[in-house]
Amino acid sequence: MSAPEAPTARESPIVKIAWGLILLLVGVAILGPWLSPHDPNLGDFSKIMVGPSSENWLGTDNLGRDTLSRLMVGTRIAALAGLEATAIAIAVGVPIGITVGFLGGALDRLVMRVVDAVAAIPALVFAIAIIAAIGGGLTQAMIAVGLAFSASVARLARGLTLSERERLYVDGARVVGLGRSSLLLRHILPNIGGPLVVIATTVFAQAIVTEAGLSFIGLGVEIPDASWGSMLTNAQRVHRDNPFQSVPPGVAIFITVLAINIVGDSLLRRRRGESFDHPAGHLEPVIARSKDVDAPIVDPIAQPMTNLDRTAAGADWAGGASRVLTVRSLSVNYPTTTAVLSADFHVDEGEVVALVGESGSGKTSAVMAVAALLTPPADVRAAELSLATPSGDMSLLDMSRSEQRRWRSQLGVVFQEPAASLNPLQTVGRQMADALKRVGGMSRREISDRTIELLTAVGLPRPAEVARLRPDQISGGMAQRVVIAQALASEPRLLIADEPTTALDVTIQAEIITLLKQLGEQRGLAVLLVTHDLGVAAELADRTLVMYQGRVVERAPMAGLVTAPQHPYASELLLSVPRNVGGVRIEPKIDRSASLAVPTAGCVYAPRCEHATPECREREPVLRNVRSHLVACIHAEELDLPAIPVEPSAFEPGGER
Repeated sequence: MSAPEAPTARESPIVKIAWGLILLLVGVAILGPWLSPHDPNLGDFSKIMVGPSSENWLGTDNLGRDTLSRLMVGTRIAALAGLEATAIAIAVGVPIGITVGFLGGALDRLVMRVVDAVAAIPALVFAIAIIAAIGGGLTQAMIAVGLAFSASVARLARGLTLSERERLYVDGARVVGLGRSSLLLRHILPNIGGPLVVIATTVFAQAIVTEAGLSFIGLGVEIPDASWGSMLTNAQRVHRDNPFQSVPPGVAIFITVLAINIVGDSLLRRRRGESFDHPAGHLEPVIARSKDVDAPIVDPIAQPMTNLDRTAAGADWAGGASRVLTVRSLSVNYPTTTAVLSADFHVDEGEVVALVGESGSGKTSAVMAVAALLTPPADVRAAELSLATPSGDMSLLDMSRSEQRRWRSQLGVVFQEPAASLNPLQTVGRQMADALKRVGGMSRREISDRTIELLTAVGLPRPAEVARLRPDQISGGMAQRVVIAQALASEPRLLIADEPTTALDVTIQAEIITLLKQLGEQRGLAVLLVTHDLGVAAELADRTLVMYQGRVVERAPMAGLVTAPQHPYASELLLSVPRNVGGVRIEPKIDRSASLAVPTAGCVYAPRCEHATPECREREPVLRNVRSHLVACIHAEELDLPAIPVEPSAFEPGGER
């Protein structure tokens, strides 16, 4: 018998009581002036400091005024003070925080120094200083309190934005052409809204306490208006004779702040998913029949192209296809490391070029540089980074950051984590519409129809239903198909696929591989593929670049690489693939004692290479032609390296590995 589940924040009696108290206080704040049994400012000198009675339930103060009536009117003052201060703190702090967090750079550093200085001053002291400059009164006091708390709100909003802007769905939105304002208002702000609501409850509670403190010292509400703070001031004067006078306002402040904090904590728990059930309307994945996996996908948008002739011989694409992407001497540097060093490659129309290598080899940095998705502190440099488009060639090197949207309009990007690539708060249809709006000239009806066509083209069942769902309501394989459809929406010249099958199970991997192959052939796409899985590369790629520590160490046709690698690292990659031989699974032999250190001179692979000589540790090799491969190894002609002892066809779907 399983143990009973702990009560969630939503089910907790304490939270329900807190919500009830807040609703009661809201009602009193709204209706208090009409419900109060006496005039809160009218005193009866015959009833000075009388105790609780049937006529005065909480007694009277030192001027004979009814304590309950003043407490009820003070509730409205506390609510207004909290609302005004919270609204000002959010209105000032959130725009500052999300803007500098998103833009970064010198503006971020300058603004945050000012924000840190303001946040270091206690809110009450800061409020007193502002009141001294602009005058007293409740409104002025709450402006001061709101400005004081806006620094904390700005710091939180900045931190959340810094985290959120690095998520894949933001890069995906940038690829489909959304500008900065749309990214901030439609993508980032809704996704950080939960924590901002939580801090708003904290600011609200602190504002009530701060207003009470200011009124206590005479800088809040004006006499004779009632507030909880001014009631405490009056109670202090008669504390020796009637200590009960401090109890009603003190208890009111305590209960109100406690209830707000409990509700804020419950909202935080909900944000973390502790009290949510499985989302309603979840669409279970529909597994295609095996015969459907290999069946050609009918693309209702584009005219099917004839299957391009792919040849395994030679290092370049054969068949006269035009050049789409040209990259020369690409380097990507970070403050502490070089991710890519002087990489050269190109992709032709209808061709798939794969970048392979282990984690940290620089594959993703290279393609993200091509997609113009790297931001400071990344430093991207190249001798040439150009893209051929129907309207003429364009160079990324000549573009400012604002002009890079035009470059990305010619690209489609498929990221390795399909669920993270989509905004969790927007439906699939909404995100597809963002991608289609970049094309321009389409009505809402045409965008809706085109969305259904694209979702159908990538093999999604019930596309109209999928379009109405959020990413968390569909499976990982379906999400990846949605990402592919989104990437194809603007009819890009180049499709970048960054580990498109990594997060998927084996069955779905096969379907996605088949889908990419068929879409590439039908549309004549140039595809730049990143993968550490040589099996995926063998099934999709025409040419392959093997990368190690940011360097391209071998460039060759895929079939040639599989059967006859010319660089020791390429051979090691091939032998690291588990395979079946004669019904027996052969596990890779991995030398765990090999050094992973990056030398400061010579060949970067020398510390791990069993063929390395002293010359390798002194002279850095350059790419040169060896047996129709381009290889960065000074001993390449002398080596006879092992490869996978099977035919290249074993890498085709259904073959043994």
